[in-house]
Formats: sequence, structure tokens, C-alpha cells
Amino acid sequence: MKKNIINSSSFHNYRNSSPIVIFFVCLILFSCRTPEEYFKNQIKGPVDLPYNPSIESIKSEGDPIKQNITISGSNLPAQDEILLQEDLGRAFVASIDGWIWKVDLTTNLAEPFVKTPLLPGGMVFHPKNQDIIYMCLSRGKQHESNLNETPGIYELTISTKQIRKIGTRVPLVDKTKEPSNDQIGIFYSKGKETKIPISELNNTNSRNVEKADDLAISKDGERIYFTEPYDHPNAILGVSIQSKQEVLTLGRNGHLWKYDLKDNTASLIAHQYTYLDGILLEYSQKESEQESSILLNELSKSRLIRLHLSGDKSGKDELVIEGLPGFPDGMDRDPSGRIWIAIPVERSKLITWLHKHPFWKRLVLYIPEKLQPVSKKTSIIALSPNGTNPIYYSVHDGSLFSYIIVVVPGKEKLYLAVYQDGFKGFVTMPYPNNL
Repeated sequence: MKKNIINSSSFHNYRNSSPIVIFFVCLILFSCRTPEEYFKNQIKGPVDLPYNPSIESIKSEGDPIKQNITISGSNLPAQDEILLQEDLGRAFVASIDGWIWKVDLTTNLAEPFVKTPLLPGGMVFHPKNQDIIYMCLSRGKQHESNLNETPGIYELTISTKQIRKIGTRVPLVDKTKEPSNDQIGIFYSKGKETKIPISELNNTNSRNVEKADDLAISKDGERIYFTEPYDHPNAILGVSIQSKQEVLTLGRNGHLWKYDLKDNTASLIAHQYTYLDGILLEYSQKESEQESSILLNELSKSRLIRLHLSGDKSGKDELVIEGLPGFPDGMDRDPSGRIWIAIPVERSKLITWLHKHPFWKRLVLYIPEKLQPVSKKTSIIALSPNGTNPIYYSVHDGSLFSYIIVVVPGKEKLYLAVYQDGFKGFVTMPYPNNL
């Protein structure tokens, strides 16, 4: 009876929003899809996601991205990651066709380099052996549920084009455990995590990785950290109806995992966060090879957080900056230490309103993807080295492309990975003059 009273009260509270209600109802009439139960079940109470006025105050006039970019390599499919070797005049690109492509940075000519077993995502070089690339592989839209390979972390040797599996399983997690009142999520600092030998991971103590999205490697090349934004069955990489529903429902399914390459173990570093995506390791001293903290994007909450691995704040997580104008994805540092973040999709006023009024989210879940109003605007943001101060913000109106998914700072220019289906090209732009 109490549940009925709450629902009735919610209806009366929102009865003044009749245009929105009519809009939703009309769309639902065209729909024949049924959302998965886990999306319905993870809808919680109202959440107020702010907009950061300091970011809006520095927004560039016009569309500098459109005005200043160069699009070359017309045969290069849309991308998830760009890995630069500027000293060797080349870049390796994880493309949505399931290939790693090689781009000549002098001629900008692109060619397929190696086919990967699954869709390639985040990539990093081994810090002490530039012939080795570590990469995230996950399902794409074209993959069936029964695969010969499993999502996870893989190694590519450039000189031989050989691919080796590093890890595709992770330890089981107690999902009933809740964060303490002073924490954003549940986080295990250095030495506090439980390590399990990768060779001993089995069906009783572990599960398959569902979606390996982005990764970072320690300076000594011994530890790989990677994000799993959510662990729903048959999760797929990229911008999809699945990722959109995860953003809408604000599920706390984000995991951060670590594979220790020295002792060949797997461990959980963090969970109970929302949609963990881009990742950067931080060091308390420039010459140190031991990471002291981790920066992560909580994509669905439009914010950047920090996990302290060591030091006075060891074991603590903290909010770095919130109120981003969209959903932050890949991030990287430029030679001056500034943090560049890609915003594939602008955060609409509608979804911000829905977070405040979660009663209507269940209806939205039934709307087919092609009828959902999604902004075509995509943007890039630069933050100060500590991540707290925005110093550059520019928006592209979507006329050339949507979904800038990562900004890769080079020595003299920025490289933009575009994830839009059907897009082809290698996108670069000069550093803004006003930095």
C-alpha cells in the first residue's frame, strides 16, 4: 500500500510536466523493446548533477574545433584510441572495424596493421619497451555472445604482430557491501587489495571480464590498471543503447582492476562507482616509479575523482571536479602536465532533469535508441595538472562528426579520436593559442 501511495504522489508531483509526459508516451507507443531488468532495478532516488560555471565561463566562442581541425587519412575508420610514437613518425590507432591501424605521421597515410580478436579500445606502450603495446579488447556490436576470445587485457608485439593474452578473468566481488559515509565508493589502497594468481582464477572465485574499456601502466611496467565501466552480461564497447541506459540509470557498477605483471596476480582496486572510464596514474615525485594516486572519470556523473594509493590520504577517494558539461571519456596529459578530456556527448538538460525526477526513467528505458533525443555536440576540455581548474573548453556542433572519444596531446598538436559509425579520417588540430 505504501508503494502505491508513493507512486501516486510522484504522479501528482509531476502532473504539471504534461508536455514531457506526452512526448514520452508518444515515443513509447512506437517501441517494441523491453529493457533488461537490471537497468530498471538500479534506478534509485533523485540526484542533482550540477553544471560547473567556471567551465562555461571559459567556453571558446564559435567552433574552434571545426575551424582549426585537419582531417586526413580518408580510409581510416572511426577510432577508440590513438597511440603516438612521434619520434618514429607513426601512430597506432584502435579502430571500430576491429583492426589496429598504423598511421604515417609525415604523410598521414593509414594502413591496417593487425586484426585483433575483439574490438580494440584503450592502448598503452610498455614504458620500457616501445615494441610492446598493452590494449583493452571487448565485444563490439557485431560480436555474438559465444566468442572464441574473452574481453580483457592483451599484449601486442609490434615487430612480430603477435598478440598474447594477459588476463580475461577478475575476482568475484561482494556487491552487497556499501561504501562508508565518507567515501564515494569502495577502494583498496596499496597493500590492502586481495591478490589472486591469474593461473588460479576459476569459475568458483572469479568471472570473465565483461568490458575492458581503458587502461594505464605503471612507470616500471609492472602493474596494469584497467576500468570496467559496468559488468552487465555481454557488455559491448563504445557508445550504444547499453551505455546510454547505464548513464541514465546511474548504476554503481564501475570496477577498477589491477593485473600485476611481476607476480602474475589479479586484484580488485575499486568498485561501487558509476561508469568508470578514463584513467591516469599520478606520482608524488617525478622520479618515482611507484604510483601514488589514480585519476578516474565517473562518466555518468560528469565528474573526475581521485583515489589515493599512498601518502597521508591513503585509502581515501575524493572529488576533483564536477559539473562537466557532458560525459567524460578518455583523458591524457600533454607535455606541460595539463589534463585533456574528451566529451563525446553533451549532457542534455533533459537527462539532468530526469536525474532529479527518476520516476520517469523507467518510461525512457522503453524508448528505442533511434528515437531518443541525443545531442550531436561533442567537446574537449583541458584542466590544470591537478585537475581542479578548467583552462580550456571548446564545443563542436556535430556538423563534421560526433563522439570525440579521446584527446591525445602530441608535441605540437592534438589528435582527436572520433568514434562515430561511418566516419573516416585522422583528425588533428593545433594547440589553442589562449592556453
